[in-house]
Amino acid sequence: MIEAPLLRLHHRSLELVIDPAGGGSIRSFRNDGFDVVRAGVRDLRDPIFQGSFPLVPFVGRIDRGRFTFGGEQYQLPLNFHPELHAIHGDGWMSSWTVADQADEHAALVFHHEHRWVPFRYRAWQRFELTDQGLVAEIGVRNTGDKPMPFGIGHHPYFDRRPGTTLEAEVDGVWLNDEFNVSKELVPVPAWADFRRERAVEDLALDHIFTGFRTGATIRWPNEGRGVRIQGDAVLGHLIVYIPPGGDSFCVEPISHVANAINMLDSRTDTGLRILQPGEELAGVMKLLPFRSR
Repeated sequence: MIEAPLLRLHHRSLELVIDPAGGGSIRSFRNDGFDVVRAGVRDLRDPIFQGSFPLVPFVGRIDRGRFTFGGEQYQLPLNFHPELHAIHGDGWMSSWTVADQADEHAALVFHHEHRWVPFRYRAWQRFELTDQGLVAEIGVRNTGDKPMPFGIGHHPYFDRRPGTTLEAEVDGVWLNDEFNVSKELVPVPAWADFRRERAVEDLALDHIFTGFRTGATIRWPNEGRGVRIQGDAVLGHLIVYIPPGGDSFCVEPISHVANAINMLDSRTDTGLRILQPGEELAGVMKLLPFRSR
C-alpha cells in the first residue's frame, strides 16, 4: 500500500481518524478520548489491525473462492492466507482516494477494474460526525458491462474490556459447515443468543445473524461507556465475531449472507443484490457512543 496522509475529523468531543492508503479504514474513533472502536494496533497500514475496514464488493467467505454466475465459472484469489476462501472482497486491501474533506466530514473513492475479475466497480465511503456520533456510508456501482452480484458492509472492531456486554435484536443465525462457510439458517439457539444483554466473555461466535433491524448495543460498564450500532434497511444482516480469549471482537452490519453467491439458485432471502451495469447499492452504519452512568 502507498503512503498517504491520515484524515482527521472533529466535532465537539468526537474525533475520527481515517487511513485512505490503509484500505480506506477507520484507524480510530474517539469520544472524549475514549476509544469507541478499537484503536489501530501493530502494523497500522494493514487494515486487519485497524479500527474498522470496508467490505466490498462482497461480504464474508465465498467457498474456496469459486462460484458460477450467468453460465460462467469463476475462481477468485484466496486473499487472506491461511483462510481457505476468498473473503470480504478486495476494497479493504486497496488504497482509496480522498474525494472530499472538511472538519466534520470526508469522502473516499476506489475504482476497481482489474484484480477481482469479474467484479468491476466503483466504491465510495462517506463519513460524517454529528452531535450523536458517526454516520458511515458505503456504496458500490457496477461499472462492468454485465449484471453481477454485489454486497457491502462495515467491519468494526471493539475492545473486549472486562465486563463488556452485547445486546441486539436478531431473528436467525446461519450455522457454518466444517470449513466455516454459512450453511443453514436456524432460529437463534441459546448458545448464540444475545437478544438480551449478555457478557461477551460468555460467547464464542463467528456467525451471521438475520433480522438486524433495531440496532445492537455494546456496553463497557466498568468505564461507564457504551455504543449503539445501527444499520439501515440495506445492512440488515450482522456478523458477530468473538474469538475465544481475544482482546477485541467484531459486530458488523452487512448486506448479505456469506457465500450467498453460491445460493442464488436455492434461496431468495440472502440479501445479495444483482446490480445491472451502472446500478448502485449503498448502506449506512451509525456508531452512536453514550455514557451509561
